[in-house]
Amino acid sequence: LLTAISVERCVGVLWPFWCRCHRPKLLSAIVCSLLWALACVLAGLVYFMCDMGNSGHCWMVLGTLCFLNFCFFTPFMVLSNVVLFIKLRRSSWQHHPARMYTVIFLTVLFFLLFGIPLSIQIFLNFFVYISFVFEVCLLLASVNSSTNPIIYVLVGSYGRPRFRGSVKVALQRVFEDR
Repeated sequence: LLTAISVERCVGVLWPFWCRCHRPKLLSAIVCSLLWALACVLAGLVYFMCDMGNSGHCWMVLGTLCFLNFCFFTPFMVLSNVVLFIKLRRSSWQHHPARMYTVIFLTVLFFLLFGIPLSIQIFLNFFVYISFVFEVCLLLASVNSSTNPIIYVLVGSYGRPRFRGSVKVALQRVFEDR
């Protein structure tokens, strides 16, 4: 989903008129639905292959997950965010919703710092398994999955003397479309 959001924001900044006039209205919903379906299929495969004791196929499924995550989704996410960052830095005459881009940047940054090590470690498990390193990578992945709500609340409440509103107000400020 981070990849889809990053690519969609990049396309929206690079070709704003196309996005407003010609982009299919249900494209985001369709892409998100397909990504959720892919995630459910892959999670189901991991469950049935790994938890049911079929370890030979388990490593094949985990290897496929690592490949998709590390070699497909992550490069698209990083590339689209780099292009977005360069485009926004060069076009100083336009007003951009800074909070939304801050959220995207921080989410991607924390994903790269905390989420990617697990994919690398699972790939390295094909060659050598070190229990402590794997457990640290699992901890980092857990931290990564809990950082997004914190990022949303902190960015949504940034610039206020004191955080007086609710979490709902902070989230509305982050995602408001001006």
